[in-house]
Amino acid sequence: MKLLTKTSLNYLSVTLFVFLFATIAFYYLLRHQVNQNINIELEKRKSNIVNQLLSAHESAAAPTNQNEKILITPLKEIKNPQLNFYDTIIYEHSYKKYIPFRQLGFVTQFNNAAYYIQIYKSLEETDNLIIRIFLIMTFLVILIIIVLLITVRHTSLKAWSVFYDTIKKINNYDINSHNEFSLQQSEVKEFDDLNRVLKAMTARIERDYSNMKEYTENASHELQTPLAIINSKMELLLQSQNLDEKQMKAVADAYEASNRLSKLNKTLLLLAKIENRQFPESKSINPLLMIEKQLESLEDLIDSKEIKVSKQFDEDVFIKMNPYLAEILLANLIKNAIRHNLKGGDLIIKAIKGEICISNSGPEHNIAKGLLFERFHKQSSSQESLGLGLSIVQKICELYNYKVDYNYENKMHNFYINF
Repeated sequence: MKLLTKTSLNYLSVTLFVFLFATIAFYYLLRHQVNQNINIELEKRKSNIVNQLLSAHESAAAPTNQNEKILITPLKEIKNPQLNFYDTIIYEHSYKKYIPFRQLGFVTQFNNAAYYIQIYKSLEETDNLIIRIFLIMTFLVILIIIVLLITVRHTSLKAWSVFYDTIKKINNYDINSHNEFSLQQSEVKEFDDLNRVLKAMTARIERDYSNMKEYTENASHELQTPLAIINSKMELLLQSQNLDEKQMKAVADAYEASNRLSKLNKTLLLLAKIENRQFPESKSINPLLMIEKQLESLEDLIDSKEIKVSKQFDEDVFIKMNPYLAEILLANLIKNAIRHNLKGGDLIIKAIKGEICISNSGPEHNIAKGLLFERFHKQSSSQESLGLGLSIVQKICELYNYKVDYNYENKMHNFYINF
């Protein structure tokens, strides 16, 4: 849930609660005030009736209008001379319904006799008036709430637009684009502070990235030159006729170590470039052609281990990525499957829409699944392996948000690439 939506809902819930409480309080206060006014009218009417009775006026018991009723009951003795106000309902035959009344009951004396007099005042008009006032007030309050919510939301959206623009630019930020990371200015101090900090942070990141990239490239280049010289000198020594068998073996070991160091340097540089996203070019490519090319280049190794190759390809398989990285990805997986295969084992390559699976036969290894893709973690003690092949596979998949997975089933090691 967005913060703006959450705050709007909080405002709405609090406003509705206050409105409900205020509405109930307003209704009872209005009802109380109306009853007070009617009580005053009934007391005035009571005084008039008593005065008229004392003067023996003929209209003493006559109601002044159709909303009033007067009932006089003779009493044998005076009981409860206090004034009694209460609400009641009376069935009106003319309206064929019950009508609410406010009643005043009191005891009075005239001509040496006691009487209990009840004065009824109709509440129908006042109740209708209260309902109309209540409905009008409710409508006005709801209208005010709606206008306030719309105003607050519009104002908030305008204020938060800078924040959303910042989020969008952060999501689209590419350190290799070399475009200036510019952010909108905001009238809100907190957003302005956030943008200032983000601009300073991205500038620092770009500077550190540039320094690291330059160092990596320089270090790799400077290492490759002496390694190439060492390899060429070792090759000359290996061709020399003046070395005995022991010296020849020492030179061969040094030559092999130098080759491994050169290969390691290139591989680590490749990993650094992948992590730094220095392969921006992406194309929709058919991986089947690359798989066939890799199998053809590794045909001698496959034949030497008598591996049976099985291919299951769909025609409409395409993957969008950098062609060079796609070739490295497939080459590493296929080489890994051949290197760790059994003599006379199986190599099964499946390519369907959205998935590539490369499987090889072999015994189960007691290796945690998460360690397979760690740097310098080898599945075997082979000196040919640098322990970086699967790590490169994982880094390439992470670059394109592809999923790489592994399982061991039916005596087969299975590597999956979901794209």
